[in-house]
Amino acid sequence: MKKTFLEAVKVTNNLLDDVLFLCEMRTKSTYFTRKNHKLSFKNTILFTLNFVRRSLQIELDAFFDIIESKNEPITKQGYSDARQKISSHAYKRLMDEVVQWYYDDDTFLKFRGYRLCAIDGSVIQLPNTTRLRERYGSVTNQRTKQLARAKVSAILDLENDIILSAKIMNYRVSERDAAKELITELTEMSRGNDLFIFDRGYPSRDMILFLEENGLKYLMRTQKGGTKEMLDAPGPDQHINLRLGGSLYPARVIRIQLSSGEEETLLTNLVDGELAGSDFKDLYFRRWGIEEKYKELKSRLQFENFTGTTVSSIEQDFYASIYLANMISLLRSEANQMIEEEDREKKLKYCYRANTNILIGKLKETMIVLLKEKDEKIREQIFKRLVESVKKNKTPLRPGRSYPRQLGLSVNKFFQNQKRCL
Repeated sequence: MKKTFLEAVKVTNNLLDDVLFLCEMRTKSTYFTRKNHKLSFKNTILFTLNFVRRSLQIELDAFFDIIESKNEPITKQGYSDARQKISSHAYKRLMDEVVQWYYDDDTFLKFRGYRLCAIDGSVIQLPNTTRLRERYGSVTNQRTKQLARAKVSAILDLENDIILSAKIMNYRVSERDAAKELITELTEMSRGNDLFIFDRGYPSRDMILFLEENGLKYLMRTQKGGTKEMLDAPGPDQHINLRLGGSLYPARVIRIQLSSGEEETLLTNLVDGELAGSDFKDLYFRRWGIEEKYKELKSRLQFENFTGTTVSSIEQDFYASIYLANMISLLRSEANQMIEEEDREKKLKYCYRANTNILIGKLKETMIVLLKEKDEKIREQIFKRLVESVKKNKTPLRPGRSYPRQLGLSVNKFFQNQKRCL
């Protein structure tokens, strides 16, 4: 049976209520020892998980109106002090805990027995402070000498829309080094029958050797030309031997024709014939799912809209956003399944899916209520109302739509002193 959103809520609650988790994740042993304090360890984390994108004071007032009957104000400074007492590893641990729970059995979706893992990196904007430029690096443009930026990298399970691993790092870190780090972390945490899919910025002899030495399967788009072995294999689907680190490794070169007439070259170590050459075109284009995930994180979740300017607050916000993205995926999957079941007998022109914008807005209203509620029956009732509201706002899937990518460098989209009030 497929894992559910409410089960993930329970996993989260169990971890947040674990005294050992508190002891491990507070930055000093004397922190969070006072009882009945409004800014407890759990409440401080829950507030960060509450899609905080407006003015901090407005968000704080709204949050404590939901969870407390007393109307004692909590200031921005009070929250800022409390959050510095919690390690950013707490939020990464929350993310990892849900991922490990999701894959602790064999009920998740696969492609021909493989867990499809797309890897990609992106550059994100940070509050433009000296300490963040020193920690994460910066870029320059014509108007401002330096703009704080960071590199993020993530591995996405394309079939289940779950971010398996993610990391924020210095802007200058190469995408290949970031990918190696994430893959190593993933294989240590939750090893599956993984097939890693890479864009053309990743292929190199060193990268392929790393994958081969770790016994991992890969599919990657290559730059024009490629290695000598690939140039000597001009056919549409040919087997070759790559010389890597003094040894020969079997590989397969697939050349596919795009609708534009351009030829694209793919390289893989899936050489046993279980996939036909024609399968690889569709398989590689599934990688677009990670591009859509970054779009969701940046546009809908606004994960560059940070709530602080310290390194710790940046990392807390980052991992909180990754955790929330996975919770959104779980909720959306359940809502889509219900919509599909309801529409199965209807003769509709389009297939319908949950509207992600509406879903995120509704989840912000109920996420903390679900995480604070101890009674499972009441939690189920709240969840049912949430799903019914999401289902009413379903949206059609119109095939063939596409939009041009907007590229360019700009100053920060979000400023610490100009938070929106709604």
